[in-house]
Amino acid sequence: MRIIIIDDDYYTTETLSRFLTAKGFSMQIHTTVADAVRTLLADEFDVMLLDYHLPGLNGTDALPIIQEVSPRLPVILMMHETSLDDREKALRAGAFHVLQKPVSHRALLRAILSTRPAFQPKGRTK
Repeated sequence: MRIIIIDDDYYTTETLSRFLTAKGFSMQIHTTVADAVRTLLADEFDVMLLDYHLPGLNGTDALPIIQEVSPRLPVILMMHETSLDDREKALRAGAFHVLQKPVSHRALLRAILSTRPAFQPKGRTK
């Protein structure tokens, strides 16, 4: 299963990368929506992990751009301090799931697998 990640926080991307690689996922990491869109135009992915707080564009505003380029790509939006209103707005904008940061490995894996139920990850999840 291929995952594209858009997050400008090095610690977050490093943590996600280690965990997801250990579970058998392959991924590409981008720090901006523009870079990720260029990749999406040339390649296909199974799911996207999108940070809400990005330089110049928030995740909810980025969703229509991503959906235009890759309409069937499920997007899991990751946010700090999520209010019910923010979550609902993100889901209305097209997010498949909204997770609160810091994201637990279990919640992340559950959200990813819900987009493609047939995929079986490696190992156990803490």
